[in-house]
Amino acid sequence: MIRHIVFLLIILIGYQSINGQEKYWVFLKDKKFSAVDTHDYLDQKAKNRRIKIGFPLNHYSDIPVCFSYVDEVTSKVDHIIGVSRWFNAICVTAFEEQISEIKLLPYVVEIQPLKPVLHACHLDVKNNKINNLAERQISSLEGQVFQNKGLDGKGLRICVIDGGFKGALETPSLQHLFKNNQIVKTWDFHYKREDVYKYSEHGTAVLSCIAGKYQNQILGLAQSAEFLLARTERVAVENETEEVLWLMAMEWADANGADIINTSLGYASEEYFNYQMDGKTSIIARAANMAAKKGILVLVSAGNSGDSDWKYIATPADADSVLTIGAITSSGIHRSFSSFGPTADFRMKPNVVAYGDVMGASKKGISKTQGTSFSCPLVAGYAACVWQNYPDKTNMEIFELIEKSGSLYPYFDYAHGYGVPKASYYFKDEIIIPTFEIIRNGNTIKIELAENQEVHHGTQYMFMHVENDKFNYEGQTKKVLEKYKTILVHSKNPITINANDYKDKILRFHFNGYMNEIRL
Repeated sequence: MIRHIVFLLIILIGYQSINGQEKYWVFLKDKKFSAVDTHDYLDQKAKNRRIKIGFPLNHYSDIPVCFSYVDEVTSKVDHIIGVSRWFNAICVTAFEEQISEIKLLPYVVEIQPLKPVLHACHLDVKNNKINNLAERQISSLEGQVFQNKGLDGKGLRICVIDGGFKGALETPSLQHLFKNNQIVKTWDFHYKREDVYKYSEHGTAVLSCIAGKYQNQILGLAQSAEFLLARTERVAVENETEEVLWLMAMEWADANGADIINTSLGYASEEYFNYQMDGKTSIIARAANMAAKKGILVLVSAGNSGDSDWKYIATPADADSVLTIGAITSSGIHRSFSSFGPTADFRMKPNVVAYGDVMGASKKGISKTQGTSFSCPLVAGYAACVWQNYPDKTNMEIFELIEKSGSLYPYFDYAHGYGVPKASYYFKDEIIIPTFEIIRNGNTIKIELAENQEVHHGTQYMFMHVENDKFNYEGQTKKVLEKYKTILVHSKNPITINANDYKDKILRFHFNGYMNEIRL
């Protein structure tokens, strides 16, 4: 009993010691006294990436934060969470009176409180025997085309930022990565150590969807890529520190030569509103865009809020230069949990989609799991193969190619983006055959399928969106979708639409690889 009382007192004292403390970003005026030579800590791949896109090797954002500034701020607070050279800032835990003192320092230009965050993606692992789902998550991307061309991500370095990689050392589906020394570096940003193989199996399953292999069936397309593994997330307990650690991991990935970053994490909060998902408000959205400026292809899960009150994508999926990945069902339509676009400033998100129900690594082999956490790494593996095929292209050129390879392109909507990326796009001159015809008769619009179309009941969908190209947003005319839906095609009977319902609008339809439109 006495032991229990002492234990409770220790907890109470500990609580009182942090009560009143908050977390803040302290932004600094300059980088005075800092060294300008980045050659000591930039990996050669990071240097090559900068040279390729014409980004300076000694850019201001790469110069370390002034050590004397860090030391002085450290002396005035209880804890330093992280230091960002990209934004010349220090993240601290401090009391209000300590912050008041820091504000008076001559090199401090701004102090911003952190916001509490909520996790936007989830893991739902279920025991399951291997089945054809593992094959279909690859064939949906036409992964066999890459395999036949000998494309498997070789030469690309991918950073996976997640909540831990528990079981990765033991699971059969990842053994080839360790055997071939494809894990280049690891770092746990919570405990500041190299061991990331604890705490959560989420990152292990994510990694397997990029490069896993089980019983001769690949789970991800980037079998020969190199990897950086970063742990920033506490899956069981969420707090605002994780946004800071995510930023730290981005800078670490950049310095260690990442070509691609995959992150199945997303953040929102009671202090974030949907209108703030504009790619500019959160520091991690700005960090994602900074990484893109440095030549990195950043892929982010759209999030699993599609059937919640939040509904829309969270940050950093809102960043302009991020390839945001949503989830679909095996029928090729939106998976209910997958978060919707657009961004707050009406940019299209997600960019593309992939299977949201997959087979991923588990201790004994593979298990069924679901979430945009896993559609994203499927596309990350796909992206590595595309870049291997086009080694001279920049990250944003690869970004654009992936969008154009989408199964719905140039059609889009805020649930599917441009659709599922298809590997065949890069290797054939596709002849687009009309699959339907739009016929207008007065106020009646009929969509009639072509004679060559076989209709499989319950499996084929027509996509439709309604665009208003006269929408005014902050003084600018923008193309915004007012409505979009999928139509289950039951037979060859025409789909009928009343033109009066869509006056002064553009209607676009997509079916079996063909798109057509009508302006009303």
